[in-house]
Amino acid sequence: MTRGSWKFSAWSAAGLAVIGALLAFNKFWSENGFDALSFWVYMAMFALGVIQLAHLLRVRRSDAPFWDEEEGRRADWDQRGRQL
Repeated sequence: MTRGSWKFSAWSAAGLAVIGALLAFNKFWSENGFDALSFWVYMAMFALGVIQLAHLLRVRRSDAPFWDEEEGRRADWDQRGRQL
């Protein structure tokens, strides 16, 4: 996983969690009354977003040295290319 794909995945997971939470809590104040099935579906969506975000934070912590090494290699490659 690259740093760019991690950022995209992290923003997607955070968005999923926020949207799931907003939709779930919106069911408390809906005009048609409380819909338990929709509430639990949205809570499941919220939980999956939080789990995905937690996993991505773990990936970031464990892959950061590899990302730094890769960026160092790219910077070295760019510097060599400019010298030619």
